[in-house]
Amino acid sequence: MKYIVSSVLFILFFTGCADKVVVNYAPSSTMVVKGNVKVGQFEYLPIEKFKVQSNQIRNTAIGSIIFEKNINEYFRDAVFNESRLVGIKVDGENQVSGEINDFLIDDLGFSVDWTLDVKYNVMKNGNLCYSDNKILKKNTSKFINPFGTLNEVLKLNIEKVFKDIKFVECIN
Repeated sequence: MKYIVSSVLFILFFTGCADKVVVNYAPSSTMVVKGNVKVGQFEYLPIEKFKVQSNQIRNTAIGSIIFEKNINEYFRDAVFNESRLVGIKVDGENQVSGEINDFLIDDLGFSVDWTLDVKYNVMKNGNLCYSDNKILKKNTSKFINPFGTLNEVLKLNIEKVFKDIKFVECIN
């Protein structure tokens, strides 16, 4: 039964439903990070580079995965929620923003390769204090919960920046 439910979710997710997909991001990091930062906007560059819609993750299968909200909004909310969860005060004067360079779900073949490439920038006192790309690559089975994996991919990319000592120094 578990595999049937996973298969149905997978088919609905990766074949492009007629309706827009609603994803509720749930922060889940177990890290502890101190600092303060306001979460600004993240630009979704695949719109221009790969000609996808603002609410679409690039994928290799037939059909499109269209979300209820724009991808940059999902990502911004994820950064905000993970920041709060790990202990970063989100009302600071420092501001994190950035560019989502690529978000790809390569779902041709027997497994799924996820790629999330984000450039993070932190402004402190009007000056660029931190700028770095964080690229996450993850391979999963096709018969998994795609919504859970989507959350995991976002979280793992965000944790990469939280683990960067230069980022932590900048937000303190």
